[in-house]
Amino acid sequence: MGHDYTPYVTLAERLARLAGDELLQHRRSPVVSESKGRRRELVTAADRAAEHIVVSGLQAAFPEHGVLAEEGVLTTQGKPSNESDWLWIVDPLDGTTNFVHGIPFYCVAIALAYQGTPVVGVVHAPALGETFVASAGGGAVRRYQDGREQKLSVSGTSEFADALLATGFSYNRNEPGRDDNTGNLARILPHCRDLRRLGSAELDLCLVASGQYDGYWERYLAPYDVAAGAILVREAGGVVTDFDNGDNWLFGDSVLASNGRVHDELRGMLSNKPEKRDQREDRA
Repeated sequence: MGHDYTPYVTLAERLARLAGDELLQHRRSPVVSESKGRRRELVTAADRAAEHIVVSGLQAAFPEHGVLAEEGVLTTQGKPSNESDWLWIVDPLDGTTNFVHGIPFYCVAIALAYQGTPVVGVVHAPALGETFVASAGGGAVRRYQDGREQKLSVSGTSEFADALLATGFSYNRNEPGRDDNTGNLARILPHCRDLRRLGSAELDLCLVASGQYDGYWERYLAPYDVAAGAILVREAGGVVTDFDNGDNWLFGDSVLASNGRVHDELRGMLSNKPEKRDQREDRA
């Protein structure tokens, strides 16, 4: 008999909505941002306030579980709070640059992993009024602000020429030895219907799960950028791997998600190696 994830899903969804409400409150006043080492990588008071809501709620409900959160408000940044088979993975604001610039494509993402495999995923996009929810063996749904609910299923697109794909660009794209993704872009764009770059990895994965995108790839993401969205893709019938078709996408440096039908062709065009190019000073 499978595990009952209902209590975890219920808690994650409640906390995601509370954190989303906090983000919307911050949007009503000027957003002050600062960089996290790289000038283009931003963090705001909204990130920290939303993370405090989520992490404090998780720790109160399941103190024995580990928590890995992006900003390190109540935990050590980038490290699990303790050793446990159960690990909550939290991104309080995925799409911070969108948020800072007033673009509504951002979200709160909460995942629960058991022994390194995500089993619960909740992605709440407060400005869009949509919440994506999935659990292992339980399927994936999108819940709308008006109470409607839609079961998610990946697209049926099988011809690569018909595929709408998405990608993103790492904050560290101009650093020596890093792949800036432009080579992949140049190889793939001539062969697919079109490409999108909307600036939130978790929501990009949700759009693969909902069948709006046929595939998505990116490099140099952290676990909290992909954990929740990835289980949505899998529960909607899609495939999630790393660029080598393996399972090292959660803690590795590449993720590829698709409807499964265009997966191999897309993977065949992707490179794990940085493109040769001039190294230039970051002037972002």
